[in-house]
Amino acid sequence: MNPHYDTLADELNKIPNGFPRTESGVELKLLAKLFNEEDAALASTLTMEPKSLKEIAEQNSLTEPEAKQRLIGMVKRGLIDINREEGVGFVFHLIPMVVGFYERQNAKIDKEFAELFEQYYHERFHKTMLSEPSVHRIIPMEKAIPVDIDVMPYEKASTYLDQAQSWGVLDCICRVQQNLIGKGCDHTVKNCLVFSPKPGAFTRSEEIETLTKEQALKVLADADREGLVHSINNAQTEVYYVCNCCTCSCGVLRGMVEYGSENSIARSDFYARVEEDLCSGCESCIERCQFNAMAMVDGICVVDRVACYGCGLCISACETDALSLIQKSPEEMTPPPADDAAWREKRAALRKD
Repeated sequence: MNPHYDTLADELNKIPNGFPRTESGVELKLLAKLFNEEDAALASTLTMEPKSLKEIAEQNSLTEPEAKQRLIGMVKRGLIDINREEGVGFVFHLIPMVVGFYERQNAKIDKEFAELFEQYYHERFHKTMLSEPSVHRIIPMEKAIPVDIDVMPYEKASTYLDQAQSWGVLDCICRVQQNLIGKGCDHTVKNCLVFSPKPGAFTRSEEIETLTKEQALKVLADADREGLVHSINNAQTEVYYVCNCCTCSCGVLRGMVEYGSENSIARSDFYARVEEDLCSGCESCIERCQFNAMAMVDGICVVDRVACYGCGLCISACETDALSLIQKSPEEMTPPPADDAAWREKRAALRKD
């Protein structure tokens, strides 16, 4: 294996999200599926902090046109990011594997890549879910939130959808990957929402289907009917997607189910409560709960508050209105980091892998 893949892997592991190394080197095989040797060499000189085209070209003994052509090629393949800084021009930087360049490959990965990712996930990558703050956090279904309480804006999907100017939907990378290795579930594949403050942001994308805001809201409603959990990146602002997750395929939730990591995903500010007098004992809520937080005791549903993540799925399943979401006390609430930069700073300090 070209040593540039080692260097690139080490640089990616410096990103707070994590790209931990393994004894088998399977992570290098994953990189080799995405980066050719020349691109790996070039990408390995990048960091999370943006670098100018001139700096990158000089560092790699390339002309600026040569460097730009190769860098733009990686941007188009979803492997790195590009921005424009005033007075500097184009700048380029590395992005994490998750959430990052992995999710951008959902229309490109093959069975070999899916099998390599599964091996990597079980060998080492699942341990990235042990660190705080969590990569993702749950937001409850809005119709499950009581109308008579004040809710923080970051707890409502509509906050982010209303602020956007473009909306789209694409395939769930987790279900694509699991289907390729023969472990897929029956949940809808095309239901990962993306949105942007820029008008027309997805019109040129081959992978993202452009939606109206109303259509985006329908995707959320359909996910609710399917019993899927809404999750987003764990920040109050700079939120540009909503995943609709299941414990059978989601790489984040699998860390909790398969390895017992309670930090796999951050909880909402709510928990479910049962009005015993209204419970009919139908068990619909138990079937809907992704977190095994509910059980029947003497014919009445009982909620394990420690196991409840406050997604609200059980509420929409209850035909007798016995279940409701209760807002936690201020002492129990843990506000998410303000933005991605705050998340990365805290994550870097607390990483365990």
